[in-house]
Amino acid sequence: MLEQVAEASMRDAEPGQSGFRMLLGPAALDLRLELMRKAERSIDMQYYHLHDDITGRLVMRELRDAAKRGIRVRLLLDDLYTDGLEPVLHGLECDRNVEVRLFNPFPTRGGVGKRIAGALFDFARLNRRMHNKMFVVDGALAIAGGRNLGDEYFLRSLKFNFFDFDVLIAGPVVSQMGSLFDEYWNSPQVRTLRSVQLPEQTQEVLRQNLDIRLNATKRPDLRLVSSVDRQGRSAPDTQLAAGRVEMVYGHAQAFADSPAKAWGDTEVARLRTGALLDNNRLLLRSEFQKAHSEIAIASPYLVPDTIALEGARVNIARGVKISLLTNSLAASDEQVVHTGYRRYRDRMLRSGLTIFELHPSLGQKILMPGEISGTPLRLHSKATIIDRERLFIGSANFDPRSEALNTEFGIFINSPALAVEAFDLLQLLQREASYQVALKGHSEDELQWIHTNSEQQTIVVDSEPGADPWTRLRLFIQSIVIPESLL
Repeated sequence: MLEQVAEASMRDAEPGQSGFRMLLGPAALDLRLELMRKAERSIDMQYYHLHDDITGRLVMRELRDAAKRGIRVRLLLDDLYTDGLEPVLHGLECDRNVEVRLFNPFPTRGGVGKRIAGALFDFARLNRRMHNKMFVVDGALAIAGGRNLGDEYFLRSLKFNFFDFDVLIAGPVVSQMGSLFDEYWNSPQVRTLRSVQLPEQTQEVLRQNLDIRLNATKRPDLRLVSSVDRQGRSAPDTQLAAGRVEMVYGHAQAFADSPAKAWGDTEVARLRTGALLDNNRLLLRSEFQKAHSEIAIASPYLVPDTIALEGARVNIARGVKISLLTNSLAASDEQVVHTGYRRYRDRMLRSGLTIFELHPSLGQKILMPGEISGTPLRLHSKATIIDRERLFIGSANFDPRSEALNTEFGIFINSPALAVEAFDLLQLLQREASYQVALKGHSEDELQWIHTNSEQQTIVVDSEPGADPWTRLRLFIQSIVIPESLL
């Protein structure tokens, strides 16, 4: 069925093009669940973090049910956040159609304390994680972007939420993604779940506990969610059920770091698809040099280096506008990374870059009906738009960890329609939900934060929002003791 949907969705594409549909908010979760229900042959999932919350359990329930229908399920997880989840994963593996593998696993199990103790003796390896996010069903349709699988990534958390987007994909790039998944799945950096930790209970008990856990999970009430997206199109899961999803088209290429990066192998090694670069930032630097007018970047964790700053200066000198959107200190869920960003912020402004920082409460203004409001909003989107024609979307942040430590995945898409849609989203966030950071007067190191409040009044703040005295002291200490290479 999904092969027919993919074919129907691609009928207006030119040869060699792939099809794309941007996914926002709860609709991105609904589509994932519907794809798993419609699967006929295979489900391949590669993720950094699968949460044990409503979203995570809904996903695991669909994986379980798909396996019962005879669908082959391959679940590849980074091992950093699997502590306590092993019994659930073993429960999934009670069905012979499910296999779970772990990337770069910790040598010790049985609690966070034991993991940390074991990591002290192998920190160089265990500090390198698989940050990739990929979802492929029947080799026909796929989803790529920056989302993990948890409530807050789909605007369903009651504590805080992330603004993020990913894309539904059909066409040739889906087979590239499948090949990249296979390379990771079969790499020496990956171990089977049972080789890392044997189950402590019988299959019958594991299966019963899994069913109790998953069957008790109720799907959120989404009756108030808008039936159309920001482009006026009906929801993608509705279109999927009808047999054709509205897409935009463009030529695309999938890229991923080598799994060997987790073992410190920094040499460029190409996968059989020819789609591998040593890291995604090298690709972007080469694409930046081709920009004619503007580059728009969204990265929740932003720590540029001197090479990136010099490249930005060169591009700005030849007339290319560069805008950055990242989290403000008040919005960031990784404030330690903010220490690295703060070191470069004034230099970026002096170089001519335009910087916006997401305001945690103003973000409520841009939410759609049915998306949970009243919680802080944080940025999690990782996207780069060049000349409103080309788009890079994936898992990589602009920070040392993405460049040198973690493996990452992304897709470079040449589609003006999709690039403009993503650009307009970033513009909306900048205009309605962000501070613009600027140099104060003629000063080269004093900053001010400018935003428009709900009464459409312009507010200028001369001190960093969210930086109380204790926070400033903590960040100062962290900036001294934590090397930038670990951020």
